[in-house]
Amino acid sequence: MTSLGVNTRVVLVSRPDGDPTPENFGLESVPAVSPGAGEVLVAVDMLSIDAFIRTTLDDRDDSLHGSAPIGSTIGALGVGTVIESGDDRFQPGDAVAGGLGAQTQATVPTAFLEKVDTSRFGPATQLGAMGLTTGLTAYVGMKFVGRVTETDTVVVSGAAGAVGTFAGQIARLLGAKRVIGIAGGPEKGRYLVDELGYDASIDYRAGSIDARLAELAPDGVDVFFDNVGGDILDSVLLQIHEGSRIVICGAISQYGDMNNVTGPRNYLKLAERHANMEGFTVLHFAGRFAEARDDIRGWLTEGSLVEHNHVERGIERFPHALDLLLTGGHRGKLLVDVSGNA
Repeated sequence: MTSLGVNTRVVLVSRPDGDPTPENFGLESVPAVSPGAGEVLVAVDMLSIDAFIRTTLDDRDDSLHGSAPIGSTIGALGVGTVIESGDDRFQPGDAVAGGLGAQTQATVPTAFLEKVDTSRFGPATQLGAMGLTTGLTAYVGMKFVGRVTETDTVVVSGAAGAVGTFAGQIARLLGAKRVIGIAGGPEKGRYLVDELGYDASIDYRAGSIDARLAELAPDGVDVFFDNVGGDILDSVLLQIHEGSRIVICGAISQYGDMNNVTGPRNYLKLAERHANMEGFTVLHFAGRFAEARDDIRGWLTEGSLVEHNHVERGIERFPHALDLLLTGGHRGKLLVDVSGNA
């Protein structure tokens, strides 16, 4: 663990051309900064590896999550422990979650943080099943955007990733009639069915998605929760029917070249079949977070919601973890254990 007073951080050295490489990042140690009024100094325990991080590495004025300047600390959500406080509402020893960045000690405004209870559900669960970009995103996307019912056949792309693993399970817990996951490779397909309770899986690397989806969902797709975009979105659009709901959560297939995003070629199926395509970000549903977390806690407690975490250890593994996310070299929630104690 890094000694108190020293912050080791991952910085952006150069902008990637396509998928990031190790050469795009640097690791440097600098003095930790004492907090000012309304700030806290946090020892970072664990970091969440999320697809939005890739979008911050480009020089784009229209990036939803901002554009990281060269030389700056890479943005990331995390859980940590307050060391020093400039805010009476936060005391040393408090566990907090929020935008801590890819570093070992973060000085951040308390307006960007929330207190969390890690005594029952630790940092991994706070960032995963109950995390903003993972469990909460899956929950609001399925319940409030997809509006899943017990008569629905639901399809999830990127189903073996962080959001996908929870989205499929939550669809099932909301009563969906059938849940189908799209992922890459037979091992991930078995994982979806055998461990997460998906009814069936489609390996997008093994032949035609169109044919396999028509076989598994002969009456069409009611809800499609899309994390990938591109060709997979086009394939599913061919299988929708009247009143289908297409939920656009993300499009990781497009993040490597945001200046040349490939839109859906089959979007006219929405008009032909009186279907709906709706994008969302989880922050638009802040008023529903308490409800979502209550349900997720209950499901975790009764064992009906399964967590699977892939943890890399050490802040120096952050670039590698991001590479795993973008190349599909993991299952479930990707995390970096910074403290060695999480």
